[in-house]
Amino acid sequence: MIRHGAALAAALTLGALTAQAASMISPDGLKASESAVTVGAVTAEKDGYLVVHATDFTGTIPGTVIGHAPVKAGENTGVAITLERKAKAGSKLIVMLHEEGNNDTIFDSADKPATSGRGPVQQIVTVE
Repeated sequence: MIRHGAALAAALTLGALTAQAASMISPDGLKASESAVTVGAVTAEKDGYLVVHATDFTGTIPGTVIGHAPVKAGENTGVAITLERKAKAGSKLIVMLHEEGNNDTIFDSADKPATSGRGPVQQIVTVE
């Protein structure tokens, strides 16, 4: 009986560790101003970038990249992304996690969006 209990505890622990490793952007601490976006916490399975996209008129479809910042595999906190162009107050931006695709440590077209079971790892934020 003890053996089964230990195996169950190990499986639960491994499941918890696996769940923690999944890529995600926390909505807590996510803020946008006209010139920057701050992300309170992001977990990345691989090294990559937090990328800020302008959106279409619906505020739900990613468009032009207007800023990015590097992140390391694991948990990253307090990531600040300077925007390359000002965002309009009240507009929506999409913060999307991209994975480094060609090991060059430069954000480029080889760095594709990270995905989860529901699509790209992203959050929508309104510019204050």
